[in-house]
Order: sequence, then structure tokens, then C-alpha cells
Amino acid sequence: MKIWIICTGEKEGLRPKRCSAQDFDALSRRALEEAPGPRAEKKLPWEGKQVLVAPCPAAKRTAELLVDGGELREEPLLAPVTERAPWDSGTAPLWFWREAARIQRGAGSSRQPESRKEIAARAEQLMARLEREEKDCVLIADCILTEELLDRARVRGYTRARTGIFRYQPWERVLLTKRNVHCGGCAHNCLLSNPGCGIGRDKAARKSD
Repeated sequence: MKIWIICTGEKEGLRPKRCSAQDFDALSRRALEEAPGPRAEKKLPWEGKQVLVAPCPAAKRTAELLVDGGELREEPLLAPVTERAPWDSGTAPLWFWREAARIQRGAGSSRQPESRKEIAARAEQLMARLEREEKDCVLIADCILTEELLDRARVRGYTRARTGIFRYQPWERVLLTKRNVHCGGCAHNCLLSNPGCGIGRDKAARKSD
């Protein structure tokens, strides 16, 4: 089973480097409600397979722009994480507001609409269901929820291949596959369905026996 996670896209230049507490709250809502513009990236071929999208316009538009074909279905467990400024006034860099909100989520502060524990619980619920269904799928989720999904996937024995580095950003793609379907014989760690070295080909042959 392959699980692709695509971080919900955003309009270019939507978030300034510095903003007020009120603007931070408003921008977080706009990022979910406003449909992002077109992308030059190659679409993921996915005809006849399921695409689960977060219940917001930006996620649906992201699926239309980056996934070719597939059966789109709104998934409540992929609901975006609402970010709020840690207090009602002041101006600060965007990274500061986001980090402060992250700390409050981790502490279970009532200031944030959802705690990290609650976010992790629905990520675990979704991953458990996907494993029961055992179908290839694409998930369109915001960056915050993506981190929790990947943490749950790590615990469940998945390996990940991502298109970005450092902090997750809008439009990023991550491929999740079980560790036991990889070669593990070299740094490439390619899938046994398409081994790229002698060790991998030998392991794939023994696995098919």
C-alpha cells in the first residue's frame, strides 16, 4: 500500500513575514478558504484510486491541481488545524506566532481550538482505518496535521520520501510505504517492486518465492 500526503497549497504571498495577532488569525482562516492559483508541477497519476481531501476549499483545489484523476472524497478526520495567536494584541514575525501556537497546542492550552493530543488522536484513527482498507490513497492535509500523520506512520513501521527539507511547506509531497517493501541494502533503499541494485533484486526474488 502506498500513501501519498500532499500539504494543502496556499496563494503566493498570502502570509507576510510580520503581522499583528488579529491578522495572524485572519490569515490562517484565509489560507483555508481561498483557492490557490495554478501550479507548473507535474500531476500525480491516480486514475481510479481514492483521494481524501480536508473539508476546505484550499484542499479541494490542491487535489485538482496536483492529482490527475482519482475519486475525490471529503474526509472529516483531515479537518485543518486552526491556528490562533497566543494572545489578542501585538505585532511579531510570522514564525513567532506559529511557534507560540505550536507550544500552546502541545500544552493543551484552551487558547488553541485543538490540542496536539487531539490532533494526534484523529491522525491515529485515520491511519488505522487506512491500514484496514489496504488501498493506495492520496491525502490532502495541512502542514500541521501532516506532521502528526507522519509521526503515526513512523510508529506503524512506514518509511517516508519527501520533496522538501526542514519544516513542511504548502504543496509538499510525501510518500509513505512500509519498511518491509524496501530493499534496505544501500542508501537508496528503493522499493522491492523496482529494485535498483543487485542486493535489491536478490531480495525481491527471494520475497516472491
